[in-house]
Amino acid sequence: MEKLEIVFKFMKNLVTGLVIEGLIAILIGILIFLFPDLLGMLVGILLIISGIIAFIFAAKLSKYTKLKIEI
Repeated sequence: MEKLEIVFKFMKNLVTGLVIEGLIAILIGILIFLFPDLLGMLVGILLIISGIIAFIFAAKLSKYTKLKIEI
């Protein structure tokens, strides 16, 4: 049962990370509407944050690729 709980914890972390990334994207979208002159810089920040989050997810996911679930 411990392996199953680890997978559920990973899924919870994955969803949390995606929600945070979505909120940051919405915030940057609002800032682009308010300050259109900063479009390039804000898009660059969003891409950097998305890339960092993707690397974090990849590192966490690689830990669970060899996991076998026994029910």
